[in-house]
Parts: sequence; structure tokens; C-alpha cells
Amino acid sequence: MTGAMELVVCLDIGSTYSGYAYSTRHEYDQQMLNIHHNEEWMSGHANLHTFKTPSIALLQQDKTIHSFGYEAERKYTQLQDAKQQDMWFYFKRFKADLKTKQFRKDTVILEEGGKSINGISLFTVVLKFLKVHCFSSLEDSARYGTSEMLAKYTLRYVITVPTKWDNASRDCMKSAAKKAGLNPCFIYTESEATRRYCQLIPLRPNSESPFYVQKPQSRHMIVNLGGSGIDTAVQDIMEDGTVKEFSKNVGNASGGTRVDADFLKFLSSLFGNEFMDLYSKKHKVDFLELQYEFEVRKRRFSLESDQGTSLELPNSMIKMYTTKYKQSLQYMIDDTDFVGRVLSQDEYLILDKTVMKDIFGPAVKSTVGYLTNLSRDPETKQCDVIILVGGFSESPVVTGATRFYFPNSNMITLDDAALTVLRGGVLLGHNPGSALLHKPSFSYGIGMAVPFRDNQHPNEKLFIAKEKQYCSAVFTPLVKAGKSINIGDFSRSIRLSLNRQFQKTVAVPVYESRVLHAKYATDDGCYLLGKLKVPVGDDDKVLVRFLLLGDYLIVEGFNESFRTVYQESFSLKEDSERT
Repeated sequence: MTGAMELVVCLDIGSTYSGYAYSTRHEYDQQMLNIHHNEEWMSGHANLHTFKTPSIALLQQDKTIHSFGYEAERKYTQLQDAKQQDMWFYFKRFKADLKTKQFRKDTVILEEGGKSINGISLFTVVLKFLKVHCFSSLEDSARYGTSEMLAKYTLRYVITVPTKWDNASRDCMKSAAKKAGLNPCFIYTESEATRRYCQLIPLRPNSESPFYVQKPQSRHMIVNLGGSGIDTAVQDIMEDGTVKEFSKNVGNASGGTRVDADFLKFLSSLFGNEFMDLYSKKHKVDFLELQYEFEVRKRRFSLESDQGTSLELPNSMIKMYTTKYKQSLQYMIDDTDFVGRVLSQDEYLILDKTVMKDIFGPAVKSTVGYLTNLSRDPETKQCDVIILVGGFSESPVVTGATRFYFPNSNMITLDDAALTVLRGGVLLGHNPGSALLHKPSFSYGIGMAVPFRDNQHPNEKLFIAKEKQYCSAVFTPLVKAGKSINIGDFSRSIRLSLNRQFQKTVAVPVYESRVLHAKYATDDGCYLLGKLKVPVGDDDKVLVRFLLLGDYLIVEGFNESFRTVYQESFSLKEDSERT
């Protein structure tokens, strides 16, 4: 794909959440990681808006789709209240079964009421829904102009699938995509998409470690902590840059949905099984709202916080309990094992930190156990890094647990890990090859002192150091605008010498230049990105080089005396805001 009027759309149907992402070729060429998602899927709860929506499909009697995600969940709950659900097909987390088995033409998927549908047929209607939703959103936003202008784009679709799926399973998904009108469509594994995204962002296990850059003859592992479990893939980067990938399994582990299940167990322990069973049947919509309320709190809770968690209870729940048992909630709490750890305050339940820890406990223990098995595996020990992605890896509880149990490991948890697969899928749609070429719009370099020349340098930049004349702030580019480079390859090195006595640190100023042939870092159009600090000794020299990723610049300084490498990364995402 080389034209400007091209649009790549990636669709990801996950076991727990699904969504889409997209970008144009022009956006990719200008800034590779300028990728868009649905602004927010609305749950109906005031504080629960997500970039992906639950993998829930509601089909009508003729097996056409009525709604998907939060909307489907709410509609089906209303149908249950009205006792009209039997004529509908309700599929919740319908892809979960396919995490442990392959996808075939005769695969049948059961819905909540026991009715069945052919797997390809179900994925067809879901893919078509996501496609229509994506373009409806684009038309409403007018991001790429009017609907007439949008129709002029050449489209390319990408669908991501589990790493462990074989070719026949991928063919089934491709068949569903074709029936859904997604053409041309390309299938990539979730770990392939993750790898592509990780080629364009700084990866660093901790502040003391060097940045990891994917290079030939290296190995890394991608661990996808999803809602329904964990998928793991090992990727070997071969000498020619191609990737050999294989699925890795060291046992089963639960995911974020286990936390949801244990929250419901907590409610039953607190209010009693009989009451919760009755309430969940009589007030289905309010019961769903309570689960959304917990989802909001779950995403924010951290073991490192000393504060508890407050849950707003539905009025119907409080009224039903006090009417049925003729006692206040606090009186009931004081007669349970949660006395002193759960408080009732107006319409809120205040859960002590230990209660939330117990709710998260089984899922986190399962995850830590899985990662422990991985860390002991001989193949894992050969990996340069272990990359944690997936929605559950974003939980502050999970990130805190991995830091606690694996303090010196090479594990890396990505920011916005739930969107990694989608973003990587869009990037693969633009460039499926192993090599990533980029032609930067701006130059990147350092401001440095050079020997002063009377006929070349202005007097206002003259300074004297060690009895020699120097010109300050000369802009020296290491990455030049308009010149194609390989993403992940270091630039040439430049050697800096000390020009002050008793200097203990060199602060290397890093600049972006928006003008061609800038002479000085003080010129209009030159902007300071930050500084790399390198400790030095007497008469030391420092080698500096750059590495350009998608929206990031890694600057490396090598101390020739200490023979130590120092690195810093600078975000280029704010390029468009600099004026």
C-alpha cells in the first residue's frame, strides 16, 4: 500500500472484550502510532466508559444481530425481566471456548439458554457489526471528511486471532470475514500484532536496565493476561529479521473474570445466598448496575493504597434487604465475618483493603503461579524480555504483584496493554514485512560546543574553556528529516569531549528541529526535548547515538572511561503541539 487515500481497520474479537482501531496511510507515514479507537463504549454507568466493549452478542430469532457489548448486555437483562428471553440468542464471552480448542467449519457455539449457532455464522454477524459500527463512528466524527470522502478510501482489514490457532482455524475466521464483507482481509496472531507494536515503543524492565530493542538472534516472550486466562508465545528473531513463533503453555490460569466471580461470592457471603439469588432474579437491571459499579472500582484498586473501596449499592437492594429482614445493613454486617472490615454508610458499602485483597486473591495467585512456572522454564530463561499485555495486566493489583514477586526479572508491563493487539494489528496492515522503514519529518540532534571559527560563528556564542575558544549550542543532527532509516537501528555516534574542569556530569541536550539545515539549537524551529545525563571523570569522552522508534527517541551515551551505557527516552507524541 503506497497511496495516501488508504485506511487500515483492525478488528479484535477477544474472549472478554472486543473492539476496533484504525489509521490512514498518511497518518502512518507522518506518525506511525497515530492510531484511533472508538472514542468510548458507553456502559450506561456514569463512570464506566471503555475503549473496548464486552464480547457479548444478542441475536434476534432470525439470527441477525440486534446489539453487541454493553448494549446487548442491558437489552438481554431487560428481556429477562420481561421473561421474553427465550426467543433470543445471547452469547456471552463466546470466544472463550475457542481458547482451548481449534476453530472448525462445524464448530457449534452455545448461547446462554442452550440454543446453538454455527461458529462461522456467529463470527460473521459480529465482524459485520463491528465494521458497521466503525464506519458509522467515522461518519459521525467526520475525522476523514464527509461520508462521500470516506467512501474514496481504499480499505484493508486486519483480524487478530489466538496464537495457538492452527491454519484451519484461521481459515474459518477468514471465511467469516469474507461473508461479513471485510475484503481484503489479513489474519495475524495476537502475539504477532503485539510484537509489531513493541517494535515502536521503548521497552525497559526497570530504570536500571537498558532498553530492549528487537534484533536478529534475540528471543522474547509475549504473555497475554486476558480476562479468561493467559496465552503465551515465544518469538525468535532470526538472522534475516523474520520471526519464528510458537505457543507456550505451562498450565492454566484464571484472568480478570475470576475477580468478577469472586466479587459475587463475596456478596453472597455478606448478604446470604438466598437473598442474593432472589435479588439477582427480581432486580436484574440493578444487579447488572452493581456489577458495573464494581468494574469501575476494580480498575482503580491498588494494594499500595491505604484506602478502602466504596461501592454504591442500588436503592432497590437496600430497600429489599431492610424490608425482608427488618434490620439495617450495618446490623447484618456486624453479625458476619466481615465485622470491622465492611461498613455501611448511607447507600455505600465501604470495603476495607483486606476485603478487596481477598476478592483479587485467587486470580492474582493463579497469575503469579503461572508466571513463576514460566520463569523456571528453560526456554524462558533464554528470553531477553518477557512482555506482559492484555487487559488484566493493566490492573494495579497485578502490576504490583509482579513487581513484588519478580523484583529483578526482565518482565515488562506495557501501558494501555489492553489496546496493544489492536494497535499492532493496524501497524501490520500498513506494513506486514519484518523491516520497518521510516522517513522522519523532522531532524533530531544535540546542541554541542565546537571550536570557534571567526569567519563562521557569531560572537555572541563565543565562550572560553580550558583556554580555548568554543562556539556554543551548535545543532548537530544524528537523525535527519527526509532521510529513510530502519526503525530500531542506531544512528552514527558522535564523540563529546569535556570543556570544563572538575566536570562530574555531562548533560547532553537533545533537540528536535523543524527547519532544514538548522545551525544552532537556539534557532527558531528548534525545540529542547530533554537532556541525557552521563557521569564522567577527568578528561573523559562520551559517545552519543540516537535510536528512533515510532513516537519515541532513545538517546544513548557511552562513557569511554567507565565503559558504561546510559540511556533516556523522549516522547515525540507532542510534535504536533509544538509551534
